[in-house]
Amino acid sequence: MKYTVIGTGAVGGYYGAMLQKSGLEVDFLARSDYEHIRQKGLKVESCRGDFVLDRVNVYPKPEDLPPTDVILVALKTTANGTLEKLLKPVVRKGTVILVLQNGLGMEQELSLLFPEAVVLGAMCFICSQKKGDGHIAHLDKGSISAAPLREGDGDLLRAIGEDFTRAGVEITLLEDLPTARWNKLLWNIPYNGLSVVLGADTKQIMESPSGSRLAKALMEEVVAGAAACGCSFAPDAVEKMLEYTRVMTPYEPSMKLDFDKGRRMELEYMYRRPLRAASEKGVSLPHIAMLADQLAFLEENRK
Repeated sequence: MKYTVIGTGAVGGYYGAMLQKSGLEVDFLARSDYEHIRQKGLKVESCRGDFVLDRVNVYPKPEDLPPTDVILVALKTTANGTLEKLLKPVVRKGTVILVLQNGLGMEQELSLLFPEAVVLGAMCFICSQKKGDGHIAHLDKGSISAAPLREGDGDLLRAIGEDFTRAGVEITLLEDLPTARWNKLLWNIPYNGLSVVLGADTKQIMESPSGSRLAKALMEEVVAGAAACGCSFAPDAVEKMLEYTRVMTPYEPSMKLDFDKGRRMELEYMYRRPLRAASEKGVSLPHIAMLADQLAFLEENRK
């Protein structure tokens, strides 16, 4: 299959480069570093081996993109208001939209915008950063969990899974997208938010008794919110996620990088929507609500 990456950043740049490196045809939509990528390609520094793609099919505008089979949506959710305009030139009947974003509700929105498309969700467990124009640093992890929004799209998901596997990306295929989304929030909600309000990376949070207690309390509320919405976790899910983070390479999550660089944070999809979903089921999540308000205050009063 042919792939198109919308958002050639830390996530889209890495997975798109891995797919192209494996021999698949990949187009990239880039904005600020379009000219750099056009002239010099994509550079990936990875814990699994560095490589450079000297020649990349990169485009500055969505209307210039050729037809495709699968679109990887790898923009931050703060840009989701632009997705209809970005995707409209390339979505056809049967086009697959694979959503590589954090939060809740993105797939449902895209399905409403593009009912002719097949919408799948992907949860990326990766530590990666965009270091500069056309330059991706992959620090740790890198696996994906993916699930269809609608029943009956499993065959397409399996075909995509085979492509990712051949590209050297570990991918787990699931059937329950809501539970998979909440499972990713088990990491995203504590560590993205705490990294900003505490000014700390994952290692600093986990090495601090108070930091690790905060992370655990937030995770326990994610479990409660998920349960209210009909999504269950294994009894040891919180302890496993704490250990998963404790042993990872020290990492500044994307929200901290966004805040430090003066960019908007992904508060709506990563915090407000899970809070609303739980509230609609009669469950309050006070630690998560307080963290969301702290983040909003910092964003509103950033100098």
